[in-house]
Amino acid sequence: MVLKKVKGFTLIELMIVVAIIGILALIAIPNFVNIRASAYGASAASMGRNAKVAMEVYYNEAGGEISGGYAQYLSDLLSFDRNLTDDSDVTFEFVSVLNSGYTYYTEHRYNPGVRYVYHD
Repeated sequence: MVLKKVKGFTLIELMIVVAIIGILALIAIPNFVNIRASAYGASAASMGRNAKVAMEVYYNEAGGEISGGYAQYLSDLLSFDRNLTDDSDVTFEFVSVLNSGYTYYTEHRYNPGVRYVYHD
């Protein structure tokens, strides 16, 4: 009687592979979530810095303190930087806009509670 050798994997081998994949997933998923939150924050921070540059250009174009001052709305800044609305999930909140300075916040919708403050 000749026994044929059957090719394939045993149940134990398959269970070990599934366990290894599970362990790797437990390590990778939290890192992925943190990286995603960091990317949302970077987007909000970048938009805030771009708005700060646009705010200074607006101020200089408007004639400074004498005739215009700083922009009070995001729509005023869009004529100087159209990219401020590239990420529609980033919100701008203008808190204080005077002729001599401004304060505004940026925040990403998917990273709530993390606000970036810009002022002059």
